[in-house]
Amino acid sequence: MNNLSPKAQMIQLIEQCLSAKDYNTTHECLKIYKSTFGRDDFYMTCMNSLIMSTGPSVTLIYIKQSSEDTQTCLENVKTFQNYKNLDIICLSADNLLEEFCQCITSIESEYICFFDCKHKYEKNRISLLISFLIEAPTANEVICTRNFIDENDVIIAHPDFIYQDMLDNHIFEGKQLLTYSLANTVNLYGDLSTLLISADYAKKLRLFNICIPHSMQCTALLYQLLYSANIVYTYLPLASSILTNALIDEELNTDYQKLLSDYESQNFFDISPVTACDFTKTENFISCKKDITFFYTDMGEYYNLKPIADEAAARGYKITFTDNTLATAEIGIYCQHVCHPENSKFSVILLHDLAQGHNRWPNLWELERWNKFDIGIVPGDFWADLWRQCSCQYYANPRCGTYELGYPKSDLVSSPELLQHVEELRNKFHLKYDVSILYAPSWENDGKEDDFIKALSSLNVNLLIKQAHWSEKYSNIIENIKNMRALHEGKYDNVYYIEPEESIMTALAMCDYVVSDESSVMAEALMFGKTSIAVTDWLIPDTTPSRYAVVPMDYVIKSTKANLRKDMEQLISFPESFSYVREKGSRVFSNVGNSCADILDAIEYFTSNCSDTPKDFMSKRLTSKYSICNLWN
Repeated sequence: MNNLSPKAQMIQLIEQCLSAKDYNTTHECLKIYKSTFGRDDFYMTCMNSLIMSTGPSVTLIYIKQSSEDTQTCLENVKTFQNYKNLDIICLSADNLLEEFCQCITSIESEYICFFDCKHKYEKNRISLLISFLIEAPTANEVICTRNFIDENDVIIAHPDFIYQDMLDNHIFEGKQLLTYSLANTVNLYGDLSTLLISADYAKKLRLFNICIPHSMQCTALLYQLLYSANIVYTYLPLASSILTNALIDEELNTDYQKLLSDYESQNFFDISPVTACDFTKTENFISCKKDITFFYTDMGEYYNLKPIADEAAARGYKITFTDNTLATAEIGIYCQHVCHPENSKFSVILLHDLAQGHNRWPNLWELERWNKFDIGIVPGDFWADLWRQCSCQYYANPRCGTYELGYPKSDLVSSPELLQHVEELRNKFHLKYDVSILYAPSWENDGKEDDFIKALSSLNVNLLIKQAHWSEKYSNIIENIKNMRALHEGKYDNVYYIEPEESIMTALAMCDYVVSDESSVMAEALMFGKTSIAVTDWLIPDTTPSRYAVVPMDYVIKSTKANLRKDMEQLISFPESFSYVREKGSRVFSNVGNSCADILDAIEYFTSNCSDTPKDFMSKRLTSKYSICNLWN
């Protein structure tokens, strides 16, 4: 008796058909499997095997750069494509459209795809693209998405997720896809490397070889191949574009405008010239009243913004703090992960914290987009480098630019008010020892505070506990904090609690060392010259199940629960031996002491258009490391 589930039975049947090389039956079974169980990994693997076995013929057109020889081209294909029934043709990148028109009638393959040295490719790209085209009998082309990578194959940007639901596994007219892309200045069609087409479809096209600059040859051919097609779209990133160092795109922009103008004048298709993406403009003045609203959802965010508010008040601005993130504002300043700058006439975005998106570095802007703000501010060279890598993508670019204006709280490190408050707290606590260790986690869960106290309470040190201030929607974390405090407070004569509502600046000024998990507190400690230990096997409950702490920072000492005491003893006994770790954090902060003044100068410049406004902040405007990813690339 067969006890297998229907899915397991189908899997068994498909595997048997593949083994018997009964490809027709395999294909029919795969259709049933897909309609019943979806396009899962098993389906994709079997479909790939089927296509590799049946081997429909493919002509791969290698777009050859002038510096490449034919042998190099062939070696590149062998490295990145494992499809067997492949006919390779090399065409010149500088004269691609004309040469394609000349060779298309002689192509005998069923499909055509493209390849060049400016991309890297998934090994199974061709067979996977064929599978999507086979499954969509009304389509004659298939487009995949692409990643963007640097010279070391690090992914700088993934496919733009906001279009996935709209595009993935849908069929479009090429005209529709092009028109939407150009109207919204967003490239959803990729380039020739993301395309596989039916050869029969290509042969029926009336291709036009007008006078086209070398720089636009690939785009000109792509647009003609796309325009009349029925296209099936997959969000699988089967190609990766290699980013190139930034260049001035004015000439390329001009060539692109000419290409569209020529196509329109020849009635090739009704696409009017558009303004290409330009992330370099700064003259975007918006006249505003001297009225600033600061948005915060917890006391940590409040203290992030308060130094700017104090500077603004000194300059005569009306100041409002609100925890209503949907409130309207004349000038709105935000530091949340989720913001609504559309409700502000002019908007400014700062980092929420100094470890923000650390599990997604370098590109936190894929999820937390800055293009809907007017000004973006980063705290130092480290963050400026992250932004420069990612700013080739439209979503990382505020309308008036991104500036390395520093970290507002860094202006307060030596403030008399802070030092006086710290002294008052020291006197209140009557600290028992000369050395103080601060415990300040990102999340309180799984008894972390108990781990910390049990590991270190028998040392001749003060243990300062400073939990984050959480909003009420995190009631479970608030309850954890209360439980830990009830468990420990009053039970140890060297454990002291700093209230969650207190500024972390107070706690950092009081301590000598910091213990945390992955919190940005460890970065803020660098402002005071304090060294931090990160416990990497403490759990972070922002996923299910909880994950271990992610600590890509090189300016902290990395430890474990079992080794925390030993590592702390070594740090206290030989602090200078670890100074090299702390020194690695020197790039986190810049413009210390002038951050808030420069931020207000920038706001005044763009909202008052006053000629007397200081423009020193303009020298701190950031530019992209890589060429902007635009409509032609």
